[in-house]
Amino acid sequence: MNDFDTPVVIIGAGPVGLATALVLGRHGVRSVVCEQFGGINPHPRAHVVNTRSMELFRAWGIADAVRADSVDPAQAGTILWKQTLAGESLGRIDFAEGPRILERIHASAEQLASCAQDRVQRHLLDAVVAQGTATLRYNTTVKEVTDHGDAVDVTVEGADGRQTLRTRWVVAADGATGGMRDRLGISMDGAPVLGHQLNIYFHADLSPWTHQDPALLVWLINSVSPGVLIGMDGARRWTFQRTFDPAVESPQDYPPERCAQIIRDAVGTTELDVDIRSVGSWTMTARTAATYRRGRVLLAGDAAHQFPPTGGLGMNSGLADADNLGWKLAAVLNGHAPEALLDSYERERRPIAVDNARHSMMNAIKMADVGIGTGTAVVAARLESPDPQVAAAERRRIAEAVPLQRPHFDALSQEIGYVYGAARWADGALSSDGDRTPTAVRGARLPHAWVERGGELVSTHDLLVPGFTLFAGPGGAAWADAFAVAFEELFPEGPGGGMAQRTVVVGDVASADGACLDLLGIGADGALLVRPDGHIAWHSAEGSAPVSALTGLLRGAERPAR
Repeated sequence: MNDFDTPVVIIGAGPVGLATALVLGRHGVRSVVCEQFGGINPHPRAHVVNTRSMELFRAWGIADAVRADSVDPAQAGTILWKQTLAGESLGRIDFAEGPRILERIHASAEQLASCAQDRVQRHLLDAVVAQGTATLRYNTTVKEVTDHGDAVDVTVEGADGRQTLRTRWVVAADGATGGMRDRLGISMDGAPVLGHQLNIYFHADLSPWTHQDPALLVWLINSVSPGVLIGMDGARRWTFQRTFDPAVESPQDYPPERCAQIIRDAVGTTELDVDIRSVGSWTMTARTAATYRRGRVLLAGDAAHQFPPTGGLGMNSGLADADNLGWKLAAVLNGHAPEALLDSYERERRPIAVDNARHSMMNAIKMADVGIGTGTAVVAARLESPDPQVAAAERRRIAEAVPLQRPHFDALSQEIGYVYGAARWADGALSSDGDRTPTAVRGARLPHAWVERGGELVSTHDLLVPGFTLFAGPGGAAWADAFAVAFEELFPEGPGGGMAQRTVVVGDVASADGACLDLLGIGADGALLVRPDGHIAWHSAEGSAPVSALTGLLRGAERPAR
């Protein structure tokens, strides 16, 4: 089994599958991406691109393109509650107000964005094609995966009939309903079914009702057509999501005429030109795969975890999966690390998924306070009560409850505060209340700081390379020398090439009042080592040396973070 068609086969060309191919390509590893459909699904589903994902896109060279396709921040920063779109506001959350926006600005060079998933996918696809290391095979269904222990045979069926690809590793990024996880016999832990939703994608000019008070999300509480309107481009592209019971109906029971009337009822008008583009359904659940690996097949994205959309963590968690798994697969394939390194993928990413599921579930439960969920009919009845005192009291109650929903939509800690190997968020990392600042501890994402390099203002994240990066204080020459020794020992030039590396002496890059040294916690004589995925691998405060730390990491035997 020495003849391989490709080092990696990726099942699924959604955002996570494409991101995995892109990260592998950054390390020179070729892949074949198999997608059962003919191209990008034009029906937008996810839209939240959180801070960490935008940081990844910045590193991958597509942040500007995604930002250009995102909803105007002035609109994306507002969440509204109404009875109908044409009605008066019941409550609102404005993210541009208060100190939290300053915390976000100081925490990252990038900000959370709202970009429809099909547009995100397009930019990832363009980057993968431009990179040239992945072969994309649309209209190709994976029929069988046979793991031989030292190789995997992947039988696919496409336009040219059936064929078998021999590969070293398979990444199943085929989504929640792709089937590969079930075929591998991997169970899911958590709440299986929380509800079902119908998603109507349509084009319409809603500016008569949104022009004066634009918003990204508008939650509508009424007895005729309750649900949530989501602006996908801030203009004509919208989705409307509402409760759906698959036991008594199916998406086929919602032809364009019926859907158009549902939209008009939600808007609160009899006159509206509605272009229904597609209708789909999905199951709300909070589950995590019991294991992320079965032999030479690894799960990523929704194949490994599913969350309620309350928090916008689904696609974003999958993108971070791809970044974590991609560099580790590349290190193993390029001969830089043993296979044991791949065990750290589940060890690091699964606890984050479990916590994201918890956070999303808590948000979903809390939304009942503002009439969203199983109690919508009861709340709507009070709002529509013929007794004006009952209606007024319910409006006051919702107005008071809405501001308490802010953590649902503004949880920076979930985006960038997690620490690999830690039993909890590290001391000093952002709390769920956002009252702390990111800290440079092992396992955490490298903190952002603006520094000047060659007359240009750049983020500390812009100084990272696809391999390992050492940040050393002005007096940290000994650490830089040890780092060089580590690389010479661990990454000799071979068939897979060398591992990228860089040393940044904080002093050669200027920062205001030594802020960068303070933020990194290294002082004049310290140092820290950053992994290919932007998380800290080692800190001189530990008292160890980068050689032993790097060796332990690549063997998959690193100690738990403090």
